[in-house]
Amino acid sequence: MSWTPSGPWNSRFRTALDGAFDEGSFTLLLKDYFGEDFAKISPAGFGKTFAFRVQEVLDNARMEDWLLDLVVAARERRPKNAALASIAEALGLTIAGPRLSNTTGKTLEEVIRDNARFINPAVFTERLPRLEGQVCRIDIPGGGGTGFLVAADLVLTNYHVVARIRNGEARAEDVKLRFDYRQALDGSVPTRKNPVTVSLATDWLADSKPPSEFDWEPALGEAGESESDYAILRLAEAIGDLPVGGDTVDVQAEPRGFIDTAGDVPALAAGNQVFLLQHPRGEPLQLAVGAVVGFNQAGTRVRYDANSKGGSSGSPVLDADLRLVALHHARDPAEPPKWNQAIPFSVVKKIWKLPSQEA
Repeated sequence: MSWTPSGPWNSRFRTALDGAFDEGSFTLLLKDYFGEDFAKISPAGFGKTFAFRVQEVLDNARMEDWLLDLVVAARERRPKNAALASIAEALGLTIAGPRLSNTTGKTLEEVIRDNARFINPAVFTERLPRLEGQVCRIDIPGGGGTGFLVAADLVLTNYHVVARIRNGEARAEDVKLRFDYRQALDGSVPTRKNPVTVSLATDWLADSKPPSEFDWEPALGEAGESESDYAILRLAEAIGDLPVGGDTVDVQAEPRGFIDTAGDVPALAAGNQVFLLQHPRGEPLQLAVGAVVGFNQAGTRVRYDANSKGGSSGSPVLDADLRLVALHHARDPAEPPKWNQAIPFSVVKKIWKLPSQEA
């Protein structure tokens, strides 16, 4: 690992861990993620405080090269803890801060503050960490894209992302969906904390609709509702029912969950701010910020200026309260691109068939 912590950083991380965990929950963290015994690394003894024993764990993790893994694990287990989130963000291990791409040139905090009339900062910061665990990178031999959980065992992405499987150019059993993909800004990666990888179920395609011939044309064509370019993928396991990092008896560890699609879809209008969660070119999860620039006449496509790249297809497009409003699926093939495009989720929801809806 090329990253080396400083003394002040070490003190800050120790304090954050001391505030987020007690002896029992920290013991579970080390056991669940790393198979380590807290009592063996740092035996309890007279005068040894919990903070002192945490420091002994940090020293051990640094010497054995799993300190970066511990940052990721602690932040996953306590996603709403502001101190742990700040430490992870500074290293580039979350989508905020360094992983933010936006057309405004401002930081995420500035974007929220400048739009305080429209964004509830408390709602935004509470929902964002949960969303990170619900979006995945889809690896397909010869291709791939992004997807997101819409049920414990269902992922929504674009039809064109999985077209290689449908066309016989790739095998479904070779597809891997990777959640929690982390990489520090300097390129360092966790040595013991790998992304959670899930395979497709045998009956992997729950529902789908193809794209339109208009979708990659500069002119915004009138795609029909039946050309909504989506695919609902069934997973081999219900990962949404488990906490991030796997099953545990830690009562504070919440299930990973999935993006809620119940209820009415928020309306979109030109000028509305949108947030795009994506794995561009297979890179770690990023958050792009932009604004809606227009719709086609049929209301089946929306364009915005949020940045995207190859591999972003299938990303969730969210409004200022981080509610799902569209499914990203295309970008201007010109360089530099002038537009990015999505299918309004109200269109997808009108025609899709979730297994739970078929009972």
